Amino acid sequence: MHTTTIQDAGLKKLLCAVTVIASLQATAIAQTPPTLPVTPPTQVSAIPAASGLLTAAQYDDVATLLIGKTPASGLPNHVSQSQKWATYTQTVETNWAEYTQKIGTPMVEWAKTEVPQVNETVFYPFSGPDFTTAYQMYPNAKRYIMVAMQNAERPLNLGVLNAQLTDQALDVLVSAWQLYGTHGFFVTSYLDRYYYSTQGRIGSSTFITIFMKLQGFELDRVVPIKVNSEGDVEEIPAETRQWPSVRIYATKAGKPIVVDYLKMDLSNPGLQASPENLKFVQAAAVHPTIFKAASHLPQNANFNMIANEILTRAPLIVQDETALNYSALIKSFDVSMYGKFVIAHHAFQSYHTDLAQAFMQRSDVKPLNYRFGYYKDGNYVVLVARRK
Repeated sequence: MHTTTIQDAGLKKLLCAVTVIASLQATAIAQTPPTLPVTPPTQVSAIPAASGLLTAAQYDDVATLLIGKTPASGLPNHVSQSQKWATYTQTVETNWAEYTQKIGTPMVEWAKTEVPQVNETVFYPFSGPDFTTAYQMYPNAKRYIMVAMQNAERPLNLGVLNAQLTDQALDVLVSAWQLYGTHGFFVTSYLDRYYYSTQGRIGSSTFITIFMKLQGFELDRVVPIKVNSEGDVEEIPAETRQWPSVRIYATKAGKPIVVDYLKMDLSNPGLQASPENLKFVQAAAVHPTIFKAASHLPQNANFNMIANEILTRAPLIVQDETALNYSALIKSFDVSMYGKFVIAHHAFQSYHTDLAQAFMQRSDVKPLNYRFGYYKDGNYVVLVARRK
């Protein structure tokens, strides 16, 4: 899930200036979100940053509140007194249960037999805050690298907001959850609305935190990060006011993992303007890679730098129809096909005609029993590409 300006559903030429609008991806879902109170960015004053880092126990309280549960330290008064809290807790419970039943559990069981397991690092470009898919596909990985255009910021701490900001934040979170149970991902353009809708600045780290807690992880530490001149990820002082990118340390059943979420422009102009980011992409591309709901950007000439790096370097790719061209994949990979594909979503119909032809011609296509990516009359696609 990536945020990029594209002309409307006719898919005219991609603008070179990559922005944070993603109007097409909202069209791709063909559903209007609930109205949110949008505060213009110039008038938003973010909640003052706390000095230093929280303790592991404090992070657990933050995460517990975000999944609609009462933390060990108790429910803050302003949260318990909010009339919106009960709605939020029910919304999380209902939508997570729906997602788990229809998408999560079938995906986990499918991946056990169809996806080679990875014990080290996974790369997920155009990810948005979708930790859940990466974890369910690769549950044994030690590090997850996620890249998207949204700001991470600190995980939203409902415990320190005042009553008014708490209600605003809960409204936004309820709105976000109302679509997740069915779609299995957040619409990119909506994520930008969530970020600017309240002074609490609900960024990608908030949703990643929610998913990690729902998946059974305990958060140990969250720190801001950046890509240095050598293309390596490094931690920066916690007192830094803005956190566009974050690293999350977490543990589940005694096993530690690291999630690096980086705000990054993956278009050709973006990588050309930031050589350190190109170095980072080249290093990340050597790892097993996953794509989902990527707005067909990797098939666009304006994103061929990252596409070529992954085609050249990745040992394993799991993707839907919105990622790398099938005709390019089969040159270097053995590609297993799952599901059914006739035509891309109506907003992207000029894309992936080669994949549609392959689905007609190949006799070894296997079934797929869960939703993956954009709605296309109930037809969903997963390709598992192993380097030859």
